[in-house]
Amino acid sequence: MKVLNVEVVLNREKGIQQAESEQDILKKLDDRTESYAILSHRWGVEVTYEEMIGFMTMEERKRDEVRNRYGYEKIIKGCEQAKEDGYEWLWIDTCCIDKRSSAELSEAINAMYRWYQNAEVCYAYLNDVDKAVFPTEPDPSKFDQSNGWPEWFSRGWTLQELIAPKQVKFFNKDWVPIGNKQHLAPVLTDITEIPRNVLTGGLAGKRLSVAQIMSWAAERKTERVEDRAYSLMGLFGVNMPMLYGEGESAFRRLQLEIIKETSDHSIFAWEPRMPRTGSVLAEDPSDFWGCGYIRKVEPDDFGDKLAEYIEWKELGNPWHIQRNDRRISTNPLHWCRLAWLRWRARSLSQQLRTFTVSNAGIQVCLPVIPLPDSPSHCRAILACTRIFDFGLATVDLVSSGSSFDRIREIDSTFTTYPEFKTLHLTHHQDVNEKRREFTLDDKHASHHGFIRCGTYPRELRGNAVALSSLTDGLVVIVYANKDARSRFAVGLGYYLGQGWVHVVCDEPSSAQDDDWTVFGDRAYDRMWEARAKHAQSMPKRKRVHHSDHFTKHLHLPRSIWAARVVWGRWDIGNFKVMVDVEQCPGCCDGPCEWTTTDGDCGDIGVPGLMKTVRGSHSLRLDGWEARFEKCSGQRVALGDYGDYSGGVLIRTGNIFEDMRTHGIDSEHSTYCPVASRVDGRWRWRNQDNVTVAWHAIGDRHLALRQPKGISLPANDSTVLLLKALSIRLAGKHLVTTIIQCSEFYEVDKDGKRSDSGDGRDIDSTIHHRNSTSLATTPGLRTTKGTIQEHSRALLCAREHASACRSRSASRICQ
Repeated sequence: MKVLNVEVVLNREKGIQQAESEQDILKKLDDRTESYAILSHRWGVEVTYEEMIGFMTMEERKRDEVRNRYGYEKIIKGCEQAKEDGYEWLWIDTCCIDKRSSAELSEAINAMYRWYQNAEVCYAYLNDVDKAVFPTEPDPSKFDQSNGWPEWFSRGWTLQELIAPKQVKFFNKDWVPIGNKQHLAPVLTDITEIPRNVLTGGLAGKRLSVAQIMSWAAERKTERVEDRAYSLMGLFGVNMPMLYGEGESAFRRLQLEIIKETSDHSIFAWEPRMPRTGSVLAEDPSDFWGCGYIRKVEPDDFGDKLAEYIEWKELGNPWHIQRNDRRISTNPLHWCRLAWLRWRARSLSQQLRTFTVSNAGIQVCLPVIPLPDSPSHCRAILACTRIFDFGLATVDLVSSGSSFDRIREIDSTFTTYPEFKTLHLTHHQDVNEKRREFTLDDKHASHHGFIRCGTYPRELRGNAVALSSLTDGLVVIVYANKDARSRFAVGLGYYLGQGWVHVVCDEPSSAQDDDWTVFGDRAYDRMWEARAKHAQSMPKRKRVHHSDHFTKHLHLPRSIWAARVVWGRWDIGNFKVMVDVEQCPGCCDGPCEWTTTDGDCGDIGVPGLMKTVRGSHSLRLDGWEARFEKCSGQRVALGDYGDYSGGVLIRTGNIFEDMRTHGIDSEHSTYCPVASRVDGRWRWRNQDNVTVAWHAIGDRHLALRQPKGISLPANDSTVLLLKALSIRLAGKHLVTTIIQCSEFYEVDKDGKRSDSGDGRDIDSTIHHRNSTSLATTPGLRTTKGTIQEHSRALLCAREHASACRSRSASRICQ
């Protein structure tokens, strides 16, 4: 280590001697053999290493600026105190480390605890204490940024600077001595929660748990997030390279280094203020807040402690008799099981004290209790206990493939005996798995006068919210129609790795009685208590390569409205939720179960979500897969709706005709049909204008000459139009896309024509004329020889087109 020459520094300041080099002002010495003092302080405007050694050679103006700094005064005062105490050398972190050298900085940080430990005395300079006595009571008005105590006690690095030195002297801002560590130990214990025997005698020989030591740093802060980990290395006797820029990964690396040196299970016993799932390692020291009373249990004692835990929790459902305040088991089988578990714990003593770290996780042997109704969840019992709580500490886990993730405490009763198992615990959380994005689409709820009042307990940014997979979050969105005195709340949540959605309503009598936040608070509490039930009730995807849509319907009491939620998950990890309001006859009672519709992942744009009716022939419209069936004996127009069965659409109306009846301009550009490019599985060689519609079974493929697709526009105006027509469209099928061609015929798999030539003599000139008119005049019937694709089903009035998507079949008209 490099230390300041106290005499040279003071003489240089007095002008008696001018130091010309680093060797004059700084000296390398062995901390194990030399006597020196050391300074602990809060950083301000400091003097650097290069400024200290070049002080006498810099310009006078620069030298005066350095001399007037707060940090330079500390150096002089520190040297004066060291000289008064008889020390020749003084170490100060600001000017004794050449931070331009990453190697020197890393060496200093790894050795710093030892340097403080080997120092004869440490001067703790409290720059915010102006009185001549040490504060013995918290003063929040004076020290409002540090829990009512001097700021020195809130910093990360000063923790080791308090514990490591044999002697610590405290000074106020004027360098007046105000006490030492030995005499102030009771007060220091109150401030830091560090036991008195550790303050007076150090860490050596103490049976301290990892969680207990971590708890001392739980509320301390550092300028750089990495230093929260680096400042603790000496307390645990570990070393690791400095990687500034790694962020929170530094604390994960620290824990892995500790695991290599100890078998203390308390490193897994942290309890974050915001519960989360994922890695069994804590994110930062604050997760260990409140863990100061955790004590580790040695492997030789673990069997007896485990038996006590089983008796306390009444695992195995043993028979008991009550004697005074004790319950005593009367089941011989229970006694035998406890004896066997004690023997098992002793025989596994070596495995219990051994951790192995690999990319598969942290391998550890633990007794685990499976959750009765979910074998993938379990409770692991750790070899550590809290002195104010009877029983061993536990963590709840969930299987995620070959490893186990930590989850928040399961609100369930465990009843079976524990079993010893070797587990691989997750120690690395993929950054992409830490967040779940919920995208909300509620723009059509306002069609019936319902507006989004707000979200609880936190605001929603735009139409998306990220819920952490590590915290099991919940956000509630409140909607209300003041005129109808009706409102409902939709909850977006994440629990045990499962995203979930639920909807609840409020009674009309209370809709105007209180603010929406009161209702939001009630809805939040209601959903939070039932979050496990909601997560378990969420529907699962039936097919990996298909998109699923799930719908839940809730009638709003004493109204003609129903709230409707549509849930979709198109990719791993992220969710899409649609909230809508629709007219409801009131035949339903309470929230219905989730209903499911499914279709291909890829799909052409359609106005809203519709139920799928799949066809037997496939084409691609603008690259999206589409299915249809061969039609015969009917003509179909874009926008037709009616009853569809067995490949036949019985027309009952047309949305463009209905628009004219209601005075809506059907020729407005908003409702103009959209043309699509049609592709098949292949094109005939030397026949570029022929596209083949592939039949799923057999050789009944269709050859289409010059095909062209025309569809309803997939925009908000069309969706709102369908909402307005939802009563007419209830239970009907809607034609959203038609395909025109100049000729079609059946072919086999080799491309040979196999039909009688129906459609061969279709007038291509007439087709082209009608094709043009269809693109500009919605509602015209198609000519003979067109293909009607995607007869889309509308559900009943409770499940109309704007809320639930699907696809249907279509046929060739002959």
